[in-house]
Amino acid sequence: MIYLVKRPEGGFSYVRHLANGLAESISGDLQLSWSSERRKVGGRPVIKVALATSDLSIARQRWLEVHPQVERLIDFAKTTFPRRRARPPGATRLPALPQETIRQIADDVYRRILATDDEEALSGRPADLTEIIYGNMAAAGDGKEISLYAAKREAHLRELDHLMAHVRQIDTYDFDGARKVPSLVSLTSKGLSVDQARSARNDLAAVIGESAVESVLAEIGVDLPHGHPDRRLLALEVIRAGIRGHQAVLDRMKGDAVPTPVQAPLPVVVEAVPGLRLVEAYQTWKTERKPSARTAEAYRLYVDRFIEINGDVPLSLISKKHVRAYRDALTGCPRHVPKDMAGRPFWELHSWAASERQPVLSRATINDKAIGAISAVLAVAVRNGEIESNPCEGMKFALKEGEVSTRKPYDDGDLERLLASPVYADGQRYDAGGGEAQKWLPLISLFSGARLEEIGQLRLVDVKSENGIDFFDMREVDETPGQSTSRKTKSSRRRVPIHRVLIEMGLLAYVEEQQKLNVLRLFPELREYEGKTTHYFSKWWGRYARGFVTKDRDKTFHSFRHRAVDELRKRALYPVAQAVLGHHLGDTTSGYGSGFDLVALNDAVQSIEYPQFKASRA
Repeated sequence: MIYLVKRPEGGFSYVRHLANGLAESISGDLQLSWSSERRKVGGRPVIKVALATSDLSIARQRWLEVHPQVERLIDFAKTTFPRRRARPPGATRLPALPQETIRQIADDVYRRILATDDEEALSGRPADLTEIIYGNMAAAGDGKEISLYAAKREAHLRELDHLMAHVRQIDTYDFDGARKVPSLVSLTSKGLSVDQARSARNDLAAVIGESAVESVLAEIGVDLPHGHPDRRLLALEVIRAGIRGHQAVLDRMKGDAVPTPVQAPLPVVVEAVPGLRLVEAYQTWKTERKPSARTAEAYRLYVDRFIEINGDVPLSLISKKHVRAYRDALTGCPRHVPKDMAGRPFWELHSWAASERQPVLSRATINDKAIGAISAVLAVAVRNGEIESNPCEGMKFALKEGEVSTRKPYDDGDLERLLASPVYADGQRYDAGGGEAQKWLPLISLFSGARLEEIGQLRLVDVKSENGIDFFDMREVDETPGQSTSRKTKSSRRRVPIHRVLIEMGLLAYVEEQQKLNVLRLFPELREYEGKTTHYFSKWWGRYARGFVTKDRDKTFHSFRHRAVDELRKRALYPVAQAVLGHHLGDTTSGYGSGFDLVALNDAVQSIEYPQFKASRA
């Protein structure tokens, strides 16, 4: 039995290698009697189906289930693959398709189906699809004569059923006129399971990428990005035109006189409107805001994603429709991209995440980071008079309870386990922990609420003393290589007094030791990565904390800051606590005066107490 392969461990699989170019045309599910779930296949050069047995006789029975289903998928793919056309190199990237152009394209799809039928009748030569099905029917026949008429009818019925299935999906799941792929939440709210919802979204994505849409766009020399809302509307109109066309041919076969429309001129391609582009607006944002290299890189990625999804639309034409298309498309973007796939086009990553069932971006992340980045860039354009309003406003997902990830503070039990862990109880130092940073970073955050990167960036010159109060000076921003510092917000530039517990545990003595070594950073063994001082430390801490402190994944290094906030809140020290933590003070009076003096900040910090840590009151 061909394609039946015995694996080294003894089990059997159905393994089918596909011809070049065919894999991208195959998409479907296999019903397997030994599995409760349907097996999705497609998008890969090899179809592999584990038969879940090492018994040859059972494997042969299961092969008989799999092979006919795969054959049907391949047969259908072969009927669509020859129609695919490459995008001409001179295609024009449009920001949008006018409604009249979409109607003209759909009308031409209908006309071409009937014109092909005319050519088939006049030449006596069957069309490609008819010929393929005729061959398949003859090969599977029992010696009876197979007519081209039957093959032609089967060909049009098959195309009609395929297109009708997609229209039924659109009507059933209310895709808002097919202008956007529905979110998982909207589908699951209709009673679908998560897997069923993902499958429905994938099916619609396959329709959007249908060869007929590619073909008609290539005909008029237009390049409209996958995921663009006008492309989705075009897909729907092309499907409807195809249904009308194939039904008309079937009516002809019954004797009805259905005329072929006169060929109309192809729609005139309108050149892209000139004007300031999103990339240019991003450069202006970067110049004005002077973000860290890491932030600038993250924002550029989202700008590129927006352009991939919507095209290089001039700022003046970016609307809420484009933001919605961008937002909804990102719901299928993988949360983590492997190194070997870095830099791949967005829609390739989108398809990979769907086929491999990879975790995708949460709606909270899309709100905060993806829409936040575009909104920040456009806000600068509004301020500079380039556009009148920001289309990102009001376009974030409305999150439900449970969708927003909240970090929990470390509790007393966690702190007890922390002190009993190897770094504190045995003086153990791990190579990935950054030397003495692994001891001091958690403690400094616990007794001040400072952020991880703020602490990791500390330089020896930032440890100061004034009127008997020792403190970390986090006000300066320095871009000097090797000692660069950055601040998350304007309010993050502050002075943070050093808690007496840290002093009694030897922090200032450690500072003196580092000064003798003539180093710049307070924690020189932290290894920087892409402008972030604590990148590797953060990963190490995650592993260490899960091994010795808590396995609760809602508790991270930031949980030290949350615990410090709780302690300050217990003592009703707002708003001085806000100043210690580097939070923005949003009331009107906070903008007056010079802020809290060092004594007030020190009183707030020294009020923090934990039963696990004992210190003198001197």
